[in-house]
Amino acid sequence: MYGVLTSNSTLVREDIGSVAYYIADEVSGRRRAPIEGIINSVACWGDTKAVRDDPSRAARTEGGTRALPTVDGHHWGTVCPTDPDYRMELLDRIEAVGNIGAVRLTTPGFPGSEFCRCDRCERQFATSAFDDWQAWRTETITQFVREASTRVDGDLIVTLYPDPYPGNLRERTGLNPQRLVPHVDGFLVPLCSISYETTYWVESLAGGFARELGDFDVSLMIQLSASEATIERLVDITRQIDPYADAVVYGTDEDSVDTIREVIHRCRTAEPLSPIV
Repeated sequence: MYGVLTSNSTLVREDIGSVAYYIADEVSGRRRAPIEGIINSVACWGDTKAVRDDPSRAARTEGGTRALPTVDGHHWGTVCPTDPDYRMELLDRIEAVGNIGAVRLTTPGFPGSEFCRCDRCERQFATSAFDDWQAWRTETITQFVREASTRVDGDLIVTLYPDPYPGNLRERTGLNPQRLVPHVDGFLVPLCSISYETTYWVESLAGGFARELGDFDVSLMIQLSASEATIERLVDITRQIDPYADAVVYGTDEDSVDTIREVIHRCRTAEPLSPIV
């Protein structure tokens, strides 16, 4: 299955592939009205506007560094996942979007292994049933996704950081796919590059996630970008990851839509490849 992921409300309504993801909420803090009949993406703790308006809401390290877009390694601001007011507003937003169909959650976890060490998180950990910091973080995110799943009428798709090595997602973000499986219908992994001058890593990561999730009844979607990649290169990459993914979706805008149409056409008519074992 092939499709598109876009913030363009016109493109998302066009017949480009079999599935469409619409970016309703961006990590910038910008929100758009969700569109019925497609999968609407909602940014969770990633919200640059919220932390610019009130930096104290940002997740922080033990040393006091906050998850702001001006900090090295952070391309957007991230709200602390235990902020109760933001959590309630976020769940209400997920419910509003989920009332019209499927939802994809982006930035659903902590912004790094060293976050969050704010006073509120420290208190909640200290009074929890957990002695292990990573276990508490994982439970915090699992509970959030569990509650989000009750707010969505259609499928719930969760975005995973592209690191399938066992235990790394849990340590980095508090996301444990195995714990999330009962509450979600699928996972989407972004494997994006500007031009994909090398491609071996794409197949390696896709295969890693397929092995990690192979025993579970969930879908695996892989997201590719299309900003400067040629048609031939995107077809080649897609064919490499097809054996592992239930769907491949392409980041698409007005400049790349013709490229993506052609890529999808060629991939649909190509002979399937076998996975590398």
